[in-house]
Amino acid sequence: MTNLPDAPSFVAVVNPISGGGASHQQWPAVAAELDRLGVHNVTVIESQSSEHATQVAAESAASGAITVAVGGDGHVRDVAKGVLTVDGARLGIAAAGRGNDLVRHLGLPSDPVDIARMLVGGQERRIDILNVKRADGSIALAVGNVYVGLDSVATELINKLRWMGPLAYRVAPVLTAIRWKPMRLTLSVDGQSRDLSAHFVVIANSGDYGHGLRMVPTAAVDSGHLDVFIVDGKTSKLRLAQLMAEAKSGAHGDRDDVEILTGQRVELTIDRPLPVHSDGDFLGTSPVTVEVRQQALPILVP
Repeated sequence: MTNLPDAPSFVAVVNPISGGGASHQQWPAVAAELDRLGVHNVTVIESQSSEHATQVAAESAASGAITVAVGGDGHVRDVAKGVLTVDGARLGIAAAGRGNDLVRHLGLPSDPVDIARMLVGGQERRIDILNVKRADGSIALAVGNVYVGLDSVATELINKLRWMGPLAYRVAPVLTAIRWKPMRLTLSVDGQSRDLSAHFVVIANSGDYGHGLRMVPTAAVDSGHLDVFIVDGKTSKLRLAQLMAEAKSGAHGDRDDVEILTGQRVELTIDRPLPVHSDGDFLGTSPVTVEVRQQALPILVP
C-alpha cells in the first residue's frame, strides 16, 4: 500500500512520462496556484505503472481526497479506474499528455491557473464510461473510445515515435496507410449482427482522439449510448486521406462511405489479429465486447 496522509484535500497522481515529461512542468504550476488560493493539503505521487496509478487513485478516493490525474488520456483512464472503486469519489484532470482529447471534449482548461481554480471551485459532471470485455474474459475500462483498424495500427506506430511529439500523429497514419489492407469483421450492435469490410471502426464515448480529431462528431460522453463509427473498406486511400483532413472539424459525418450506429452493447470479431486500442493504448485483439456505463464517473469541470 502507498502511504497517504489522513484525508488530504487533493492527491495528484502524476504520470512522469506523459507528454514527454510535460507533467513535470504542469503540476508544479498548478500547485503554486493552489497554494496561492490557500490550498496547502496536497499530496503528489508519481505513478510507476498503469496499475500503480489505479492503486494510488483507489487509496486517494478511499481517504476522501479529490484525486487529480496529471497526464494524458490513458493516464486519466487508469486513475479513473481507481476513483470508481469508491462511490461519490471525484476526479480532477490536469492536462499533461500529447493529445489531451478528453480534456478538449469536456472543455476543461489547460492553463495551470485555470486548472487550479477548477479544482477548488469547479462543478461535478457525471460522464459515461465503457466496460470492455477482452478475448481472455478480463474487463478493461475505457473513458474516451475503443477503436480498431487503420487507426489502431497507426497508434502502435505513434507510440514508437513519441520522440517526434505531436508530429507523430500526422506522420504515423500516412506511413501505416501505405501498406494497409481493409479488415473483414463481424459487428453486432444490441444483438443486430452483420459482416462487413472496413478500414476502421470506432466505438465512441467522446469521439475525440488523434490529437484534435473530431473523429465521431455525433458522440458525447453523457449521451447514455455508444456511437459506432464505420469507414467502408471500399473507400480509396485518397478518400481516406480526405476523410482524415475533414475529421479535424467533424465535417466528414455525412460522407457516403461513413456509417454511424448507436447502441448500448457492441461486439466485434476481426479476421486477423489487429490491435484493439482504447484511449491511445493497446487493449488486446478481438473478439471484444463494449458496454456503456451511464453517468458513472464524476469529473470536476469549470
